[in-house]
Amino acid sequence: MKISFFILLTLFLIILQSTAFPGFFLSHHFFDLLILNVIYLSLIFTHTGILFIVILIGCIVDSVSGVYFGLYLTTYIWIYVIVQVLKQFVFSRNIVFYVVIAVAAVAIESIFLILSVFINQGKSGVESLNFYLMAKQMILACIFIPLGLTIITTIRRKYESIIANFTNKIKRDSDYFN
Repeated sequence: MKISFFILLTLFLIILQSTAFPGFFLSHHFFDLLILNVIYLSLIFTHTGILFIVILIGCIVDSVSGVYFGLYLTTYIWIYVIVQVLKQFVFSRNIVFYVVIAVAAVAIESIFLILSVFINQGKSGVESLNFYLMAKQMILACIFIPLGLTIITTIRRKYESIIANFTNKIKRDSDYFN
């Protein structure tokens, strides 16, 4: 039940980011939406099996995007690790924690982008990057990642309630016919 929600969420965010979102006027200023999913998975689950799912999400996004392969994979793994470490020292349901994680996640992605551009294009490639845009993405992340995490939590609870009610109804109906 939980895994079906996250599969649907991942597919929704990938489709939104790659097909629907580019048509909006602020889309090029926005951060990577799959960061929401990685942070949420990192907050909800503690076992290392989720790391496999994070790696899978990173590979899918690397395949869909036009950036250097491994950028999202590496970013998502580091976000997962940092959230897991910080979660042990800080109360993870705090809005300040969400904001810190949001800024850290977007900063990690920006740092890995800068490094990958530097490796492939050198200093001239890095100088052509838009650092102002990266700063705007961090500011937007401070607002929309905590909001997105709250929305995802609400939707997940509704989804699980609907699935539980549906499962109970099927069970009652099958007991009726037996």
